[in-house]
Amino acid sequence: MSAYGLLSLVLFIWLITSYLQAPYIELWPPLNWMKGVTLFIMFWVCLLLVCTFSQPNPFSIGMGGKNFDPEKAGIVSITKHPGFVAFALWSGAHMIPNGDLASMIFFGLMCGLSLYGPKSLNDKRKSQLGAQKWSELNTQTRRKLPNIGLWRWLVTVILYMGLMHAHGPVIGALPYWW
Repeated sequence: MSAYGLLSLVLFIWLITSYLQAPYIELWPPLNWMKGVTLFIMFWVCLLLVCTFSQPNPFSIGMGGKNFDPEKAGIVSITKHPGFVAFALWSGAHMIPNGDLASMIFFGLMCGLSLYGPKSLNDKRKSQLGAQKWSELNTQTRRKLPNIGLWRWLVTVILYMGLMHAHGPVIGALPYWW
């Protein structure tokens, strides 16, 4: 797993480097409203990421299933794979204001991988847990509104604000229009 993680990191850095060096070929002009849509989506991406790494989840990556309580399923009551959903939303949201070919390739690839990930992980987890346990957990975690917890909302706001302020200096583009 460590070798896979290291290889993934190296490939991701290579992709980012290639993306940043790619020529700008405009497909559509960036408009201010597009940044607003992306900012809205990114708040929910931050919430999904905070939940991914702070809530037990027997279905997905993150903390794993240790100490998972189906009665307090949290974000798992909405999606088994909040990390994959977060990356799919992140990449899709960034395709909107970045109307150039390199962005479509980079973010499209990330979105495609994020959408494929849950199927792959479901197959793996289902075989590990067994069909009966998988079915039980699947049924037990279906709820209407998840209890996220106040502290996760606060961490989400801090992460969101931090990413928004760091985006300009780190990425080179301001994520807002005001």
